[in-house]
Order: sequence, then structure tokens, then C-alpha cells
Amino acid sequence: MLYMKQIKINFVKLLKGYKPGWVGISSDFKKVLVWGKTLEEATQKVKKIKERIYYFPAGESYSNFVGILYYGNNNRL
Repeated sequence: MLYMKQIKINFVKLLKGYKPGWVGISSDFKKVLVWGKTLEEATQKVKKIKERIYYFPAGESYSNFVGILYYGNNNRL
């Protein structure tokens, strides 16, 4: 069975001051843990961080951004 939970994240506030690229956000969606110009660069910076990290593109606008986290048998989060 698939369950979906809506999470509202204020990307404008969270990513203020970050240049376009990729950010790794904490599992509570309250802080940016890493930034990289590319997704590969951002993922290389997290080797010592033990918590779950969610990656999002950082840019100029977030009005059309939709992300989905899946809760179910495959445990994709």
C-alpha cells in the first residue's frame, strides 16, 4: 500500500543566499547541510554526515516545483 504525506517547505526562505546548484536538506527539512554546483559535487560533501539527506535543485524560482516522497513497501524516501 502506498501512503503519501504532504509536506510544505518554504524553499525561498530555506535557500535564501544559495547560488543555483544543488542542496542537501536535513531530514526535518529545516536546514541546508550541503551545497554543490552539481548534484555530484553536493553528494561528495556528505560522506561524514550520518543523517538522511534530501537533494533539491537551488535556483531562482520554486513556484512550479513539486517533489514526492514515497512511503510504502519499497521504503523510498
